[in-house]
Amino acid sequence: MVPIAPISPPRRPGFSLVEVLLVVVILGLMMAMALPRITEMKSKSSLRAARQGLSSLFATARAAAVQKGKVATLTMSGTTASVVVLSGLQGQPVTIMGPVRFDQQFGATLAALSAAPMSIRYDARGLVTPSSVAITRYRLNVGTYSDTVCVNGVGLVMLKGCDL
Repeated sequence: MVPIAPISPPRRPGFSLVEVLLVVVILGLMMAMALPRITEMKSKSSLRAARQGLSSLFATARAAAVQKGKVATLTMSGTTASVVVLSGLQGQPVTIMGPVRFDQQFGATLAALSAAPMSIRYDARGLVTPSSVAITRYRLNVGTYSDTVCVNGVGLVMLKGCDL
């Protein structure tokens, strides 16, 4: 007589609990290593966007003054900036751009350095009034990162050569 082997249940295709848990642990470790880098990239990107936004406000104020032939004012506070032109015969204020809320759009704060004015006036020729020979500096902060926007005496944003 031939011995009969015990009948085992058929094997189902799939993964065991140990295999699934191992994959979940490996994915968790990879995310833990990548998350700080991702948040750093987000902060740097927000800072770059805030810097471009502030530079754009300066350029908009200058261009509006030249285009309208009227005084344009860029007004900044801790987190907000806007451009207003005195337009019409009575010199009515008209908002050209803003208010741009740096805290809501970029998570940034804005501060003037070295007693820089928080209100910049451009005359009809696109020059800062009253004229200044000093370079004004404005600092943007996003988290632990900061960047500086420098404006020369005639009101143009300096792309390079802004030494602190």
